[in-house]
Amino acid sequence: MSIASDARPAAPAAASPHSGAETREERRRRITTAEHRLYGPGRSVAPEAVTGSQSIIRSLEELGVTDVFGIPGGAILPTYDPLMDSEQVNHILVRHEQGGGHAAQGYAMATGKVGSASPPPDRVPPTW
Repeated sequence: MSIASDARPAAPAAASPHSGAETREERRRRITTAEHRLYGPGRSVAPEAVTGSQSIIRSLEELGVTDVFGIPGGAILPTYDPLMDSEQVNHILVRHEQGGGHAAQGYAMATGKVGSASPPPDRVPPTW
């Protein structure tokens, strides 16, 4: 018995999406499949205008963050408006910026959840 007789015939190589050999139908099917994986079956997400601050808080909510340690003030203050509106994320006031980092680390080690600290009020780059 030879090794060649046991081998299966090779399948034709699929065209790479970047090779230019992809048809419009194949491209549409590939994009539709990617959207299906992204949004789930029957779901579509309508575009919505949000601020950077709202985006930060939504990201924390989607990641399952429940507590944020920090100090309000300065350039970080606009982020506290959506933070206070959030029903999932709680703010824990700390007295010093290093204390916020230590509290977040201790929280993560003690609970196994994500420990999050907001940036110090004077260290946030301006957004103009």
